[in-house]
Amino acid sequence: MQHSRCRVEDELPTGPIIHHSQPINKIHTLSDSATTNLNLIGFITSFLYTDLHQTIQITERKTVWTMKFSSVAVTAFLLAPTGDVSAFTVRPPMAAAPRNQNAQGRLPPLKFAEVSGGMEELQEYTDAKTTSPLEKQMRKSPSFWKLAGYATVPVSAALGFSLVPSRRLVAHAAGAIVTGVAGAIGKSKLDSFSDVVAPPAIAQAILDHGLDDPTTTAGYVQEVQTLFGITDDEEFESMCSDVYSKYLLGMVKFNPISKTSELKELKKLKKALSLSNLQVGEAHAAAAAEWYRTTCLFTPEEDLEDPDHPDRQAMDKLLFLTERALRQGGETAEAFAFEMTRVGKAMKLSFGEVMERVADVQEPFYARALKSTRAKLGTNSVSGSTLEKARETLGLDEQIAFDMHVAAFNEEVRELLGLAGEDENADTSKAKFGEGAQERLDQLAEVLGLSEDDANYEISAEATPLYQTTALDAMKAVLAGSATPDDAWEQIEARREELLLPQSKSKELLSSLVMQALGGPLEQTNKFAKVNNEAAVYNNVLEALEAKKALIAILTKSGWDEFDNFDKTFCNPFDKQSANGFLRSDERIKLYKTFVSRSLRNSKDGKISDEMFSQMAEVKGLLGISDDQAEVEARGSFGPELQKACLRALHEIVADYTPELAANMKKDIDATLESFKLSEDFLREQGAAYYAKAVSQISEKSPAGIPTKEMNEALDSLRKMYRLEKEDTYPAHMEYFGSVYKKSIIEAMGSTGIIRPDFKDALADLRDRLGVREEDTKQLFLEAVEDKMVPMVEWINSEMERTMLTQQQLAQRRKKDMGQDMFQSGKAADGVLGVGAEVQIMSDIMNLVDFYRENEIAEEKEIGTEEVDGKEVPVIETSYPITALGAEAIDQEMAETLYRQFVVGAFTNQGEQASRYEGARATFGGILGLTNEKMEEINDNIGSTVYDNFVSRSMAQKGTLDQQDMMFLANIQGKIGLSSEQSEKLLMQSQKKVLSEEINSLMDNPTPEGLKAFREKCNLMGMDLAEDVGISRPRLVRMFEAEIIPGLKSGEITADNSEILTEIQESLNLDSEECEAMFEAAIMRLAKQALDLTKSELLRGREENTVDSIKEIVQYAAFVEGDLDLTVEEAVANQIFNIYETFDFSDVDGETVEVNKELLRTALGIQ
Repeated sequence: MQHSRCRVEDELPTGPIIHHSQPINKIHTLSDSATTNLNLIGFITSFLYTDLHQTIQITERKTVWTMKFSSVAVTAFLLAPTGDVSAFTVRPPMAAAPRNQNAQGRLPPLKFAEVSGGMEELQEYTDAKTTSPLEKQMRKSPSFWKLAGYATVPVSAALGFSLVPSRRLVAHAAGAIVTGVAGAIGKSKLDSFSDVVAPPAIAQAILDHGLDDPTTTAGYVQEVQTLFGITDDEEFESMCSDVYSKYLLGMVKFNPISKTSELKELKKLKKALSLSNLQVGEAHAAAAAEWYRTTCLFTPEEDLEDPDHPDRQAMDKLLFLTERALRQGGETAEAFAFEMTRVGKAMKLSFGEVMERVADVQEPFYARALKSTRAKLGTNSVSGSTLEKARETLGLDEQIAFDMHVAAFNEEVRELLGLAGEDENADTSKAKFGEGAQERLDQLAEVLGLSEDDANYEISAEATPLYQTTALDAMKAVLAGSATPDDAWEQIEARREELLLPQSKSKELLSSLVMQALGGPLEQTNKFAKVNNEAAVYNNVLEALEAKKALIAILTKSGWDEFDNFDKTFCNPFDKQSANGFLRSDERIKLYKTFVSRSLRNSKDGKISDEMFSQMAEVKGLLGISDDQAEVEARGSFGPELQKACLRALHEIVADYTPELAANMKKDIDATLESFKLSEDFLREQGAAYYAKAVSQISEKSPAGIPTKEMNEALDSLRKMYRLEKEDTYPAHMEYFGSVYKKSIIEAMGSTGIIRPDFKDALADLRDRLGVREEDTKQLFLEAVEDKMVPMVEWINSEMERTMLTQQQLAQRRKKDMGQDMFQSGKAADGVLGVGAEVQIMSDIMNLVDFYRENEIAEEKEIGTEEVDGKEVPVIETSYPITALGAEAIDQEMAETLYRQFVVGAFTNQGEQASRYEGARATFGGILGLTNEKMEEINDNIGSTVYDNFVSRSMAQKGTLDQQDMMFLANIQGKIGLSSEQSEKLLMQSQKKVLSEEINSLMDNPTPEGLKAFREKCNLMGMDLAEDVGISRPRLVRMFEAEIIPGLKSGEITADNSEILTEIQESLNLDSEECEAMFEAAIMRLAKQALDLTKSELLRGREENTVDSIKEIVQYAAFVEGDLDLTVEEAVANQIFNIYETFDFSDVDGETVEVNKELLRTALGIQ
């Protein structure tokens, strides 16, 4: 910018020359007239109201100084005497040194060992070329400009008043106002300059004093607020937050790679600027928004997704520094999430993405720390606490740190093995751990905090492939015959030791290697089986057996018990990792079947030798064939030979049995078993079918279906020949001879249906000859019983229907025409179509019961014990295996009807026949198929009816039951089959029913006499009115009132004989307090009624009619000492009392009269 100059030389030959940016037309000295002064004021005003980003240059003794002036400084300069320049001082640029600098000049900014970029950013900020000279001058002398701002208004006003030429006071005032307003505007502009220049001053304080001592630097930062006169603390804090943001941006801008020293640097900066957690969060959010905005102006967002792009690295660094600053500030989880989310949002990242970016920065730091740890291992300069401190500084997640520890340990293992950087195809046969490797690994595991299991796992993971290669090669050498098992084992053990593998681990590894060594031959064998090359299959299986033997020899050297059962350990078909685990079940079976059939084919004599059998057993274990499956295959291959021998024996012996023939046939069968190594179980299974066939043929040859003694001997020889037990033959004998035995039972029953004792012995002998067991014959016996019993039940059912039902009902039930009633009496016709004879159903029932009993069909068993008369006796339960309901001879309804009819018939009969019926009652119910509960229910129903009728009739005649009635009921109890408890219950129910009906009738028109008689009857019978009779409480209350109120009115109940009330209360079993309350309420109610009647008669002038009602009042008052709670007017009360005094008391003693009078006074309320 060009500056015009105004030279003042006349009065100041040696003074400064002022240069202003605006042109001045004339040059005047300070000693000129008032016009000169006015021009100077115009110059000042022009200076104040033009752009303050101008300069004034003062030239003195060939030196040009540039500085900023406030209005007060200019005014002081203009009003000073000529040549006096002491009104202000002038220093060259940057000459005013801070307090910690010497007089010779300002110290340069402090330098850090590692350039973070923050200080460089602040340096650029303070040296910004856009800053005007006036801002720079204000930054250098803030106190001077602050005071100048305060004085601008009053001084400008005074100067304007004195310099404006006018003879009038008004003109002077106008000049003062104009210049005062100018001063106010100037101060406002100076205040705005404070907001602009204070932040650079804060940055300058950081630059000048550094961050080594943040507490001291914080003091200089606070001086900035004082020097610039910033009174609003929040405004100053905002300025400090802006400086923090710039510092943070500098860290990111100058170096996108994160350094741990920057974390401490930010922490010190926060302290130097006295920022709170909230302000730090604001600063980071502002920095993130500013960085993303400016970066995206030149960098596409796609590049920010590239982890190798510098701007992406800078972004991640900013996120990392933010995460650390917030964590180190002790933010809560919620506040941390909020601040990080806000920062992420500014960069269009979610919270999860932000934390992933932070982790990506943390891990390289920690990886370098782990690498350094490995390098310094053994120097005592590393420890677990050092790594823990590094994790805390970086904020690394524990799980991530653990994974990195494992990876570092793995790298050390590979390096010690010599595998670090090796090509995958390189020869690793010589790789091993050197001397001291175990100690070094143990030390590293301790520093890294890895458990023994974790460390061993990593060692095993790297060493196992090396060990497996050596062991597999050694095994193959043994299989190839180039090495002995001893040599192989020594080589395997030496390799395990140099690879630091534990012995327990080598067991597991050897197991997998053995499975691989065997798996190869089996896989090749299976290929031949798929193309049905049986010869190749047979030969390869033999080779696999040889391999198995060699492997067993190697494993024997180990001395491990786990390998004793080779097949179980290595040939488990249900383990996919076993030697045969890759083979399907059908493939293994095919291989075994092929080997067995080929073995038989290769046999010279067509038999299986012991050696061949042993080989087959080895193959069975190798292929994981179960015993059952091996048996199935053996039976399939050799079973036909045994079947031929068994069938031949069957035909020969059944055709013409002799003991010698049986012995020869047995030798033939035994030889076949031995030749083909077949089991006796197989013979037993096959023999059962052939034996059943023999029984069938014998039954056809037996006379009348009963085998002879010789036939039974033939069958027994076959049973022994086929290795069958006696129990194994029963099904066949039952199938072919059972019908013969059942027919014999029915014949033995005859017309009566009862088997005589001598026939029972004959049936037992027949059972033995037929070869059927007792349990089976019992079932045959029950079947015969059912065949015999069903017609008997159906006959009883038919007769019961004819007796109960009409002709039409009978036709509907039987679903056929029953003919017409031809009897004049109207009785249903007997028989179908009216033809038949009347029968006695009770005798038919007894015949059925005798049939069941005599044949001992019912079964009894002990189910427990019970105490009777102090002794333990068994409890016997009777079951009925054949019932009418079970045989579907009758339905449930008819079964209940028949039982009810039988019980009633037994009840109506007398004498010996009645006792017989009573004894058969339970048996008949069981034969019908009724449960005990159902029979008791029917008995109760019958008993209830009988008891109700008898009790109601007896009580109607006698009022109560006497001793004779009770004896009769006891007799009924036995006839019906009721227990004592059931009888007592029925009696109570019947009495309750009668008494309930009586009280219902009595309460329709209750009388004291009737109620008293009812109470006394119940009490005499021992019946509680509420619990036994079932009278409700409201009805008991009514009974109480109905009995006492007439007595009160009649005078029967008085205060002198209140024991009547007690007797009623106890008889009704009411609560005494409840009765007392009811009685008192009744007294009050009756007294009020008597008073109302008395007043009504007095109102009508009939005093003679009040005598009885007044006496009632006195009588009622005696019960409550006169407190009847009556409301009576005084005049009426006196009138009633006066009338009472006129009564004739000649038959009452005087004392009683006086007492009654006093009671009446109290009742009427007379004082």
